[in-house]
Amino acid sequence: TATALAIDHDQAKDLLTIGRHQALRINTLKSDEHTLEELTDLGWQGSQFAWYEHGYSIDKGLEAVRDSRLVQDGKVYIQNPASWLPVILLNPQPNETILDVCSAPGGKTSHIAQATNNQAEITANDNSHHRLIKLKTNLGRLGVTSVDFTLFDAQYLTKKLGNISFDKILLDAPCSGEGMMQLDNDKDLAYWSVAQIKRLQILQRKLMNQAWQLLKPGGTLVYSTCTIAPEENEANIDHFLKRHEDAQLIDHGFTNILPNITSPVLNWNNKQYSPILAKTLRLKPSRQIEAFFVAKIAKSSNPAQSAYSGIGYPAISKL
Repeated sequence: TATALAIDHDQAKDLLTIGRHQALRINTLKSDEHTLEELTDLGWQGSQFAWYEHGYSIDKGLEAVRDSRLVQDGKVYIQNPASWLPVILLNPQPNETILDVCSAPGGKTSHIAQATNNQAEITANDNSHHRLIKLKTNLGRLGVTSVDFTLFDAQYLTKKLGNISFDKILLDAPCSGEGMMQLDNDKDLAYWSVAQIKRLQILQRKLMNQAWQLLKPGGTLVYSTCTIAPEENEANIDHFLKRHEDAQLIDHGFTNILPNITSPVLNWNNKQYSPILAKTLRLKPSRQIEAFFVAKIAKSSNPAQSAYSGIGYPAISKL
């Protein structure tokens, strides 16, 4: 962790033991001009994030906000600010077709719907029936109406979704979750292992390839994780770019805007990665923002360059 974040071990230990503050997203699908005033009446104190107009810190009053009608009615959504970044980089627009590959519990899916004012065609997929039920409940509470739900193992999405393709795809991949871990919490460390990271890396690469096949030429794929491990982040992007000539890494554009940006890892376990990975976004943990990694990849608009063009599969299956 210290090496990946380019800090010494004592600093790494401090960063992985500090308490994490929560934040809230004003959900414009349900909120009104009185929402901020109602938050203040609850005893909430916080400030707007400079880089996201609907995001506010929670400096005081977290429990009151969490238990309030504002949350229950979907006017506000409690979320770590790092989770806003993949959707901001995806830049969803009305009338686009958008796939959220691993969508439950729905925070990022609802953010996409909010950003497009329920005017995009969103497909929200998950491989767990239990999580999908929770996803539907959450999106209903948040006023999301522009979503089709699918219950598929994302390793086989191309076979399940058929010849459908998407303008934009969000792959918030299953990961080891190091960005959310606390070193002083034994439960957080109980399931961590190098072997698990390797298994997840294999899965993540499969999911990226599936997503790429479903992405239209000219489209955008955003890959994100809430982990620190370079094996699940830069290594995957480097591996992907070397195998897809129609893929172009796009700069994240947050340099000098986010306070906890750190340099991407370009050398790990005696492997050298392409300098172009400097365009990826890596965050070290802080009190306000969890450790996170995001990469934005554009697909060439020339179908002839795509290794996956012309592939057809059976038609979509919806719940």
